[in-house]
Amino acid sequence: MTKHLIVFYGRTGSTLVDHHVSRNLCKPVFEFWNNGFESSEIHPDEYQMYYDKLFPLQIEWAMKYHVMTGTHITPIPKKDYIVSLEDYIVNLDDTDKFFKDLKVTDLHFSFRIDCMDTICSHMIAELDDTWVVTDNEVKKHEKRYIEPQYIRKTCDAFNLSYKIYNEYVKRYENNYNIEYYPYEKLYTKIDIDNDPRGMKKQLTKVEKQNLIENYDEVEDIAKLYPFYHGTINEKNGILEV
Repeated sequence: MTKHLIVFYGRTGSTLVDHHVSRNLCKPVFEFWNNGFESSEIHPDEYQMYYDKLFPLQIEWAMKYHVMTGTHITPIPKKDYIVSLEDYIVNLDDTDKFFKDLKVTDLHFSFRIDCMDTICSHMIAELDDTWVVTDNEVKKHEKRYIEPQYIRKTCDAFNLSYKIYNEYVKRYENNYNIEYYPYEKLYTKIDIDNDPRGMKKQLTKVEKQNLIENYDEVEDIAKLYPFYHGTINEKNGILEV
């Protein structure tokens, strides 16, 4: 009996991956709304709730597991938002427990190769509340100035997400059935043009940049972080700095 988790951080096409896995790899098709769940996404503050609800399920299932879930970070001092990936101390004991106790068999790692595109996509989605757009609808976005404090907060969060994602891959890649899904190449793995819920790609990279009046400032702030100077490995999603 297979049990799948899509391991993700924001704006990586994880919902498309989830639709693919739950419909094509679970037998029968797993529909979270028909099994007592309001969402297929598991976030840090929902760890115990999903643990308790998934534990007794005796069927094949697929859910999304945010990299921050079940993760504990040792606080570190920061100066000017310049933080080395090596400065983070990550504890994944609770994630170990979740995976083991729920008898997870397959991990599907969802990632995005272009870090700057990821960050711009996240800020626009959060500010316009367009996280997931269905029914083949394309939303309209207004050009805007983004406050530096918000840019730093977003970069800070993604810098940490990349570190934790690296830890997940290193820790679990040899213990589970693993599949990697780079956002930019999803079309080679799944049928993204015929998503069952009608998801529609919203903006190109250039369109995102043009929507941000102070994009130069976004890039200047991002340059303070390791991810800007590193490369996402296209095979496994690890940030190599």
